[in-house]
Amino acid sequence: MKTKLLLILVFSALGVSSVSLGGCATKKKNQTLSSFEETTRLYGRLLRWREFEGAVNMIRHQDESTVDISLDGFEDLRVTDYEIKRVVMGEDLKTAMVEADISYYFETTNIVKEIRDTQNWWYLEEAEKWFLDDNLPAF
Repeated sequence: MKTKLLLILVFSALGVSSVSLGGCATKKKNQTLSSFEETTRLYGRLLRWREFEGAVNMIRHQDESTVDISLDGFEDLRVTDYEIKRVVMGEDLKTAMVEADISYYFETTNIVKEIRDTQNWWYLEEAEKWFLDDNLPAF
């Protein structure tokens, strides 16, 4: 629900509405934004449900550099909350910056901590998919 509200705010900031846009352009923009919402929600769920390999699979650097992420130490990690706080969509709707608050703890310490994770997302038109252009959060 919070993500939908943020996307509505993004729509408003971009001046996108069902009245102001017509035809194919509206459908394509709506599909792109819907895909973005689904992707960012999935990413949060993957972190919360300890599906870190799935989260890594969502990472693809825009400059095509190798994604080499070690999951050592993640076996004791528990994410207790993932909440998107801010979304800034690029004017072309092909890039986005997301700020999310993530609460977590390691079973070895049981101390809950919170970080603000800034994520840079980009849209690959050929695949019609959004990818994260960053590494996993620095827990």
